[in-house]
Amino acid sequence: EFHIFETVGARIVMGIPLGLGKPIALVNALYRLAEKNPEIELTIITGLTLARPPLKNEIEKKFLEPILDRLLTDFEDLLYERARETNTLPQNIRVIEFFISPGKYLHNNTVQQNYISSNYSAVVNDLAFYRINVVAVLVAPSKTDRQVFSLSCNSDLFHATDVLLGSERAQGVKVAVVAEVNANLPFMLGDAVVSEDEFTQILNHGDYRALFATPHDEIRLEDHLIGLYTSTLIPDDSCLQIGIGKLSNALAVALILREENNALYRSALSLLPAIGDSLTPFAKGLYASTEMLSDEYMELYTKGILKKRVYDHLGLQRLLNEGELSEQVSLQTLEVLVEHNVINASLTQEDFLFLQAFGIVKSELEFKFDAVYFQGRMLSFDLQDRNARAELAQYALGDVLKKGILIHAGFFLGTRKLYDWLNQLSDAELQQINMTQIARTNSLFWNPELLRLQRQRARFVNSTMMVTLAGGVISDGLQDMREVSGVGGQFDFIAMAQHLEGARSIITCRSTRETAQGVKSNVVWQYPNMTAPRFFRDIIVTEYGIADCRSKTDSEVIKAVLNVADSRFQSGLLAQAKKAGKLPTDYEIPSKYTQNYPATLRQWQVSSGLQDKLVAFPFGCELTPVELRLAPALLQLGKMSRWRLLSLSLRAIFYFTKKDSLRECWERLGLQQVRSLQAWVLRRMLTYVLCHADQAS
Repeated sequence: EFHIFETVGARIVMGIPLGLGKPIALVNALYRLAEKNPEIELTIITGLTLARPPLKNEIEKKFLEPILDRLLTDFEDLLYERARETNTLPQNIRVIEFFISPGKYLHNNTVQQNYISSNYSAVVNDLAFYRINVVAVLVAPSKTDRQVFSLSCNSDLFHATDVLLGSERAQGVKVAVVAEVNANLPFMLGDAVVSEDEFTQILNHGDYRALFATPHDEIRLEDHLIGLYTSTLIPDDSCLQIGIGKLSNALAVALILREENNALYRSALSLLPAIGDSLTPFAKGLYASTEMLSDEYMELYTKGILKKRVYDHLGLQRLLNEGELSEQVSLQTLEVLVEHNVINASLTQEDFLFLQAFGIVKSELEFKFDAVYFQGRMLSFDLQDRNARAELAQYALGDVLKKGILIHAGFFLGTRKLYDWLNQLSDAELQQINMTQIARTNSLFWNPELLRLQRQRARFVNSTMMVTLAGGVISDGLQDMREVSGVGGQFDFIAMAQHLEGARSIITCRSTRETAQGVKSNVVWQYPNMTAPRFFRDIIVTEYGIADCRSKTDSEVIKAVLNVADSRFQSGLLAQAKKAGKLPTDYEIPSKYTQNYPATLRQWQVSSGLQDKLVAFPFGCELTPVELRLAPALLQLGKMSRWRLLSLSLRAIFYFTKKDSLRECWERLGLQQVRSLQAWVLRRMLTYVLCHADQAS
């Protein structure tokens, strides 16, 4: 850290990556120095700071600490995050974020006031305004070359250093580009590989802490229904982007069911009111261009669904799209490339390098004196000559195309299973995953012509908090402008779907949410703070169906969204639309859409034959059976108001049971022997909640 002060002085404006790529040891060392020395001005600009959740009381500590220790082991929390949680951030330290941990800081004025509302593709330009003079990233070391590193989980910030540091460098101001080494990071290839001379300082302290790992999500029946509906909108031989969270998990489950048990998949879907037309298994497979590489892509890869490769060459990609070429190399490959002027009939060195780079000709060949040689033998590329063709087939041609990419991603974050999977992939497999710039994944600006060819029939799937009847999307903030999380890349993908031929934006949204005041609708008439306005309307999916809103009139959109709203709220929404003159006064919702109730979903589940497929933790779970039993009860108590807790405690005091199965629950929470009135009441309340949950199930 002292090299940084020597380079840039006591005013440090540091850009560090979103999510996993933060150099924690370095940032914490700088924080400690600034905390002790008020003359140091430290500004940290980043997004999505990962940390252990703050534990509010003794029971949370007893329940969550063992789980966090298993999940995170020796992961080191960022000191600035702990200070933000307690509102003790020193005056000379400022933290600015463009994406906040979802829901964490709704009541923290300091964090709210230092949030930047920015699309992910515009973040670099927005941050350049702050005159960043230090860029710091976490890197993975190479096992074979001490001078080579991988940006691993987040390449974007480093590749944007020319923009971020441009104004400083132009004025002759010294800047620092610092790497902190962590051998636990997967060594990713492609655009993530960098050499040591691209950094002004490399810190390798040898204390390689664990990476932040997320737990597997619990998926409810409503989530599974959303996943199933969405899966019918994903065509074979297409490009897929999946957002973050439970609904993305549910989509992966449905796509795997579609691939592995298509008859059961179709049978279950036949009981739903209206579905999409993509129902077949994946013959050609999917290609992923995504902001975040998550566990879902790992599951789709291992199941053989993610198998469509793209190539960074205009002529080659176009011919593959048109079916003129296949990935299998033959003499016909050369003929087609010549016919379409991708290479010259009289081979040039540029042609030869292209053919060799993509595996069309063997790497052992040499090009010298305007001719191609194999082990000293000159080969003719005259495709009209029978002898030349025979020699090319025997000595020159490769087997299959090389440099094909299955996944382009901006960053990765997920479970420990994901990190272990990336670490065990072979180099050949890793070459198919390119961790690259957000400018490439989230927009078309990087190379519009090539990206249009690679993103054929693109489907951009993202979840949201709420939608309006007119098709507006509310994903990041509340109506009073408090920020829940951030725009991230969602708007980028929604907008991109409008500009790519054949592409669709699919917004997934649970129709309702539970609040302290009861159930509320996530389909609303209007909202003052929208992530994407209604003129970007496209496809909206809830657990009750699909609303296709693209290019529709306001009345058509409203009707479609009403059809997928929860029926407990349809009449109120319908009345608002009529009052505004957006629907005829005599319009009624079709009867087949007026049974949108949770009970209807449960009836479908029984009839579908999918009870053993649509499980809560389809991809694994970090909790023990006892913890799985305790978690809903503790969550229920945590959401209760003070008066509801008082009412429950009075009922629980007079509730008696002799269930021996509760003993392991008390042991897990350290309540087997209670020594205080507070602990005794808590145990009585948990007994009441757990026993009633058992009866309900």
